[in-house]
Amino acid sequence: MNWIHDPSAGINLCHASYGRCVQTVPSASLNTEDENNHRRKMKTKSLAIVATVGTFAVLALLFAYPAMAAVSAHQNSDIQQTTQLSQNGTAAQEARLSVDQTLTLTSVAGGYREIGTSTNGTATGSLTLKVTGVFAGGYALSLTGGAITVNGNTYTISSGSAELGRYGVRMAGQGQAGSAKFLFAARNLGGFGGSDYGVLRVDLTSGSQEFGLRLLVTVSK
Repeated sequence: MNWIHDPSAGINLCHASYGRCVQTVPSASLNTEDENNHRRKMKTKSLAIVATVGTFAVLALLFAYPAMAAVSAHQNSDIQQTTQLSQNGTAAQEARLSVDQTLTLTSVAGGYREIGTSTNGTATGSLTLKVTGVFAGGYALSLTGGAITVNGNTYTISSGSAELGRYGVRMAGQGQAGSAKFLFAARNLGGFGGSDYGVLRVDLTSGSQEFGLRLLVTVSK
């Protein structure tokens, strides 16, 4: 048998006994076609993967959207409710005081510091106030009694005035104690063990001396 192979024309096989030749597709063409087929298959797979991922992403958003919308609606509802409670005044109980009602703040612990020096020590004090006016935004009060003891001296309160917020939480005022003058601010801390407690801050000046006091007080009415 005689076989002839011509690479330039592909693969030519001739068999002498049959008197004929069989010409196959050139090897270069086979490689190019295989490569193109491989690329088309990879492209098809990539498009399928992208389409699948996109479908899952869309489905995830569709399922997540109602939940996000519910959370957002819940948050907005909470914000609106909080704002409404603050505006209506129902978030906290009003003080509900009346004219001529008396409030008394009495210290149970406290201390002072002389402004501009390192001198400090214990301090005591009490304030007696009477409601003189009731308004939509709060209360007007007058100082009718009390005393402040600081740095070994006791100052008896002779007069003064104050304002109290609608909910009875914050108070601010000023007073006179003989030759001494003072500013004060109080904050109600709420009830504990059957008593209401607060913090009373006082800035008192007497002659050339000035004292800053901080007292833990009980609040009675």
